[in-house]
Amino acid sequence: MINIKKRNIYLAIFIGLFFNSCSSNRDLMFGASIAEYAIPISFKSHEKKIKNDAFNSEVYLNASKSLTQYSYGILMEKADRLMYADYYTAREYYSESLDLFLTSKNYMIQALSLRHVDFESKMKTKAEVDFHVDDVPYLYWLSGSMAGSIQASQGDPEYLIDLNNIRWLLENAIAIDPDWEKGSLYAAMMSVYLNDLSGDKDSERKALEYFELADRAAKGYNIGIYVTLAESFAVSKQDKAYFLELIDKALTIDISKDKDMKQANTLSKLRASWLLTRVDDLFYM
Repeated sequence: MINIKKRNIYLAIFIGLFFNSCSSNRDLMFGASIAEYAIPISFKSHEKKIKNDAFNSEVYLNASKSLTQYSYGILMEKADRLMYADYYTAREYYSESLDLFLTSKNYMIQALSLRHVDFESKMKTKAEVDFHVDDVPYLYWLSGSMAGSIQASQGDPEYLIDLNNIRWLLENAIAIDPDWEKGSLYAAMMSVYLNDLSGDKDSERKALEYFELADRAAKGYNIGIYVTLAESFAVSKQDKAYFLELIDKALTIDISKDKDMKQANTLSKLRASWLLTRVDDLFYM
């Protein structure tokens, strides 16, 4: 089975920011069983729209969002919980997620290629692209599908190469609209630096700086960033006291204060509660 430390390196980049279902308890799955069957039906509708309007970047964006949210929210969450009880079933969910993330990634590359000539080659070489504010959702969801591929593959080097692309996409998005969606870009960049494999000695400092920026942009109501910091940072440091402090903060934030974030915050709280039950597994002392 996968080493816990290695598993924590490849946590989802946008945990808590996408629609998700966060408990292995079926009574707390927020309708996941229904969604698992109902949502894929909509994929056919997206495929039809793409076929009928293949030069419209927006239809690719909508399809990508649907695939990515479903993969993170249903399949990956189930896989994460089952990993500790039913490894082989968990692997099936990870595999299915990976296929959908890769499809989502292809959709977004196609969409951005329609908006910017030679986008993919420019992304690979990190060339300058004249992005504008309407491109921000495309950059975000492409980075999300890439991050999902890394997580679903459990850090396969074939997909890890996209870490630099993820950073490039987010840096461009932040340059255009830094406070987009209440700090979602900052939160994503925080996780990029938490999972940095480049050897940058300043990665930890930068991650914490982006955490502060994300927290400020969300006015302290984004529970997901506290859960991410606990799961990706405190666990890797084996700082149990800080982990418990962050989880306690996540559990005490009033989800009714920001209606736009209420669903994501409710689900992030469920994940925080689940993590609290796993303290003995996550910390060695």
